[in-house]
Amino acid sequence: MVVGYHESCDDEKFLSLLDSFGELPIPLRMLLRNRLDLDGCSVPYLDALTHYTPTGSADLDRSIYTVAELPSLSTLYLVNYLRKRGRRVEFVNAFTYERSKLKKLLTAGPKSVAITTTFYMMPAPVIDIVRFIREHNDETVIIVGGPLIVNSCRDFDQGRLSRFLDLVGADLYVWESQGEASLDHIVGNLAEGRDCVGIPNVFVRSGSGWSLSARKPETNDLNECSIAWNLFQRADLGATVSTRTARSCAFKCAFCDYPERAGALALADVETVERELETLASMGVRRVAFIDDTFNVPMGRFEELCRMMARRAFGIEWYSYFRCTNVRGTEIFDLMRDAGCGGVLLGIESADDGILANMNKRAKSADYQFGIEELKKRDIFVHASLVVGFPGESRDTIKRSIDFLNQTGADTFAANHWYYLHSTPVNKMAALYNLKGSGHEWSHSTMNGKEAADYLEIMFDEVTGPAWMPVNGLDFWGVPYLLGKGMRANQVIQFLRLAKPMNAGVRFQKGTIQSESGKNTEDMRRFCENLSIEPSRYSMKGR
Repeated sequence: MVVGYHESCDDEKFLSLLDSFGELPIPLRMLLRNRLDLDGCSVPYLDALTHYTPTGSADLDRSIYTVAELPSLSTLYLVNYLRKRGRRVEFVNAFTYERSKLKKLLTAGPKSVAITTTFYMMPAPVIDIVRFIREHNDETVIIVGGPLIVNSCRDFDQGRLSRFLDLVGADLYVWESQGEASLDHIVGNLAEGRDCVGIPNVFVRSGSGWSLSARKPETNDLNECSIAWNLFQRADLGATVSTRTARSCAFKCAFCDYPERAGALALADVETVERELETLASMGVRRVAFIDDTFNVPMGRFEELCRMMARRAFGIEWYSYFRCTNVRGTEIFDLMRDAGCGGVLLGIESADDGILANMNKRAKSADYQFGIEELKKRDIFVHASLVVGFPGESRDTIKRSIDFLNQTGADTFAANHWYYLHSTPVNKMAALYNLKGSGHEWSHSTMNGKEAADYLEIMFDEVTGPAWMPVNGLDFWGVPYLLGKGMRANQVIQFLRLAKPMNAGVRFQKGTIQSESGKNTEDMRRFCENLSIEPSRYSMKGR
């Protein structure tokens, strides 16, 4: 079995945690910006749809709207890899909402359960899943891999890593950024009644500690590993899915360690992508999110992909990341429109050219301005993503970003507090920037973490052009999800504008608690009640 994503934040525990602090730590301030005050509770954004949209006749039947309803690509990718090799594999897409299904599957006695850790920064969600599995089947072998494990193995010394693995509570851990071949090796050994000692990339229990026989980097071919979507049921997919056509990134931005973790850029053939889209279209999928970090790089391949999609006319609207700096001329924007592009995420990061140079973005703010103008001429949805606090950041650079957002016409935006990882290239320039600390708690020559959090509050207040988009619970990838439910793009934007004054961060801004406005709640209620959208496949029954 493979178990997918867990939305682990308990609302009551969250509120009690807030009450225990005077001045909120930066991570909690950031978390508040991803939540709403709704009827006295602090909840994820999409809970407004859950509460106010009439999609159920009773509480247990009421739809729970969540981006976690989208098929988990990491989960499907592993299931696909194993099924292609003849393994019998079942899966749970979202642990939070499919506990009843998982409990039933566990009673069938699976030999192993693999847990993916994509999107997890902390182990708490994984610990929840492990405990649930142990409660309902204490004999199955639990395997954990993915980014949480890879990052912990890289960052922790031996003693701390051993304590971390003990805390999570699994039986086996995979230390490999890809990991699908290692998982298949484990599953094969267990199916044949053999132990997993000696399998490369796998931590096994050794006395009171953990041992790893060897590291063996995987280089899995993206064409051979592409998803055979017909191995899944239509009901498992729905109308909106995500897929990838590349692994890693061609660039080396100073704030990002992904290229180092993922290795050299690897690309699937255009013919492989065409086969995937052909199958998806035949299964009723109408929206696809390409999660490649640089979907339009190399540009020649991107043009070939667009021509293929325009020629085949699959009836699929697609969404992706997009790098404006790689565009020359306007023809590519016409081609994107003709190919079915519905929206793009622009990793702008900053509208200040000096900050962009410090980040090694190889971009100018003028590139983004040109790109946004051309995209909007063709009615392509534009989401702008920024980072606040990178070395060199100041009041003036932030004002440039605010002015840029208000003047250039993006539909939505998100701003992230810069998270300092010592594994990123900027760490090599720490002395140059007088850079100290880690994570959200850092300082450098022009700013510190707390000041950056304060400037994020200012940006939240002063950006009035694009609508504020949270970075968790409902981010850019939630746009195709909501459109797949029947909302229109302008309704998604209106929803976000109505949500802004209800944002939980408003109540705690600058340490003061402000009362919730009844009018804001009533406006949101009326908006949601008038929506005509499809129910979610998740409800309270599955919890």
